[in-house]
Amino acid sequence: MAKPGGVFCFEGQWADDLTERGSVLPTLELLERLGSIRFVHRDTATPQELRYFLERWLTRKYAAYQVGFFALHGAPTRLQLSDAYTVGLAEIASWASGQCEGRRLYFGSCSALRASDTTLAEFLRETKAAMMCGFTKDIDWIESAAFETVVLNTLVNGGRADSVERLIKSPRWAPLAQHFGFRIVYQNGRST
Repeated sequence: MAKPGGVFCFEGQWADDLTERGSVLPTLELLERLGSIRFVHRDTATPQELRYFLERWLTRKYAAYQVGFFALHGAPTRLQLSDAYTVGLAEIASWASGQCEGRRLYFGSCSALRASDTTLAEFLRETKAAMMCGFTKDIDWIESAAFETVVLNTLVNGGRADSVERLIKSPRWAPLAQHFGFRIVYQNGRST
């Protein structure tokens, strides 16, 4: 039996209160227990940590982990790693320049993909990723959990790069995708 595909998750600090236990880890564990994915999960609270783990992910050792999952707070074109640190998509693109060929990037971050088509196309040109997807609106974390589970499974096991697009256009998921402002941008410049 073939190994399931892989997700490399970069998770930020969701709250200033370190006793809070919110995490995407249970979602990843559920998919792993169902035999749908394998995953690597790393906490990243500073730009240096994010860059370190991003560079590790892009090595040959993690080539089977084709989906990069950025689970962080967000704002238009920015990811918030913690209360003290944010990183722009342009900075991430420069760190991953030319190294994401064929990979799929999922930004589970509020509003991170609320940007011009030109900005997101430039990100993909710089990184050479096959596609990126994520939210253009502020979302409720619990509300998005079921959607996120299905999207991650599809990103890993859907085959073609447009498998998530087919999913979010289905009658079951289209209203939720619209509610979240879910957006997909492809390497060729096409976007939903």
